[in-house]
Amino acid sequence: MQSLIDTPYQLSTSTVLIVEDEPITRTIIANYLDDLCKVAVVASAEEAVRYCSRTPPDLILTDILMKEMDGLSFCKLLKSEPGLQHIPVIFITSLSENDDEQACWEAGCVDYVVKPVNAVTLINRVKAHLTLKLQTDFLKLQSVLDGLTRVYNRHWLNDAVPRLIRQARRKQQPFCLAMFDVDWFKRYNDHFGHIQGDQCLKQVAHALKSTLLRPSDALVRYGGEEFLCLLPDTDLNGALNVVERIKAAIKQLELRHPESPFGVVTLSGGLSQLEESDGANWEAWLQRTDDQLYRAKTDGRNHVCVTSNGQ
Repeated sequence: MQSLIDTPYQLSTSTVLIVEDEPITRTIIANYLDDLCKVAVVASAEEAVRYCSRTPPDLILTDILMKEMDGLSFCKLLKSEPGLQHIPVIFITSLSENDDEQACWEAGCVDYVVKPVNAVTLINRVKAHLTLKLQTDFLKLQSVLDGLTRVYNRHWLNDAVPRLIRQARRKQQPFCLAMFDVDWFKRYNDHFGHIQGDQCLKQVAHALKSTLLRPSDALVRYGGEEFLCLLPDTDLNGALNVVERIKAAIKQLELRHPESPFGVVTLSGGLSQLEESDGANWEAWLQRTDDQLYRAKTDGRNHVCVTSNGQ
């Protein structure tokens, strides 16, 4: 899962994938774009599918007439994949009939360029569509980030979790969820005021995020002082390692908390793994994790309670 939070919104760091089976044409087009953005090249639609699955580009330039899978079929395939359908596609074509043009639009392209390719036309069309793509990505990012802590919000969570669960089950991978609550946060706010309370949440969120080492891991501000860590492809043993890093990161903050029996800001947490019995509705999994968080809080706080499958 690619993180939008760290996406750079600049043309120079954007990637355009060129899909062209003619080596000379491929090289010429790549040279045209070399000063505008990053360029990747593949010689077939099949290679392009594999490339996009690993590292989705910001824009695709594809020939139409290629061996095996043609450009139209490739574009239709992309538009059928939820994780790839947002990538804009520009066709590079020698076809010129009205029916050919209509086929391009119906396949899902955003534009097309006629061969032989004019450098000025190509550069400006790529620049225009890249700019629009980056602006769209930026607006999408703002809608899924918490305004205070700049980690993911519940809007992102509600959209992402069902997709991540389907992916975990399709690949038969474990998936863990951790929920954390800042101990005695109301007392912290009452003592220091809400401005300092906001600063505390920012520092806690930053510390939590710093412990998530893989792009697939995600941190969500779930409520006022509650955070969720989503850990795909992670079993309970792996998740416990993450929990240990989190405990160390929060301890290292040394945020003074005079109204806590521990004297510093601490976290209570709950941890559980996705079960087959959870079905398609993830609320049961969330509730099981929340139950462990509640147990940690009633057991004295400043620790994490864990549930195993079937418990």
